Amino acid sequence: MKNIAIAAVALGITGVASADIIQIDIVGQVDFGGVNIGQWADVNPGDSAVMSFQVDSNNFVDSTNFPTRGYEIIQESFVLTLDGISGGMANPYPNGATPYFIIRDNDPAVDGFFLAEHPDQFPIGVATDEAAQIGDTFRALFQATYGGDRLDSLDILGAVGTYDFNGISSFNWGLEDGPFQPMGFIFDNFTISVVPAPSSAALLAMGTLISVRRRRARA
Repeated sequence: MKNIAIAAVALGITGVASADIIQIDIVGQVDFGGVNIGQWADVNPGDSAVMSFQVDSNNFVDSTNFPTRGYEIIQESFVLTLDGISGGMANPYPNGATPYFIIRDNDPAVDGFFLAEHPDQFPIGVATDEAAQIGDTFRALFQATYGGDRLDSLDILGAVGTYDFNGISSFNWGLEDGPFQPMGFIFDNFTISVVPAPSSAALLAMGTLISVRRRRARA
């Protein structure tokens, strides 16, 4: 049994080496507007705004029309926190669609990032789990566009770093309700980072522990 456990862990190590979990954190504050429904009804301009989520570096779709690539958002990782009050992503996600964090490279002559449900779309945002007045739920918008030399490719690992307003040409971050944007945010910065993976030693130790427990259970 010990050999089986270690072999399984070794396969896990191979999987970790072949893909990375990427964390995106957007930090700022409410810039304008407000909503009068749900748990964010008392959020006001100047209150804190933080949006975080993760993607898998190997789980992506390339556009057929534009130099863009969409990385599928790990839905349970998505959190939008306004004035310390957190909401998540719609679950199940509406209309069988998929939420993506999309990278633009030389599209055309600009680079950047946005949220949508396909890399062929414009920045329509993603559906949250917070009920809205016009739409079923509020949509979280995010888009940041920079000059065309900010990114070298559509590989998200090449985009790891911290971004602010240096070199930015346009941005939009906020909540959308149907055709309206009742609340807008302004970011201080956003970061794209690699989530540290468990070390090989830790994984092997885990496999050994599983093996010992199985032996004890049989004793």
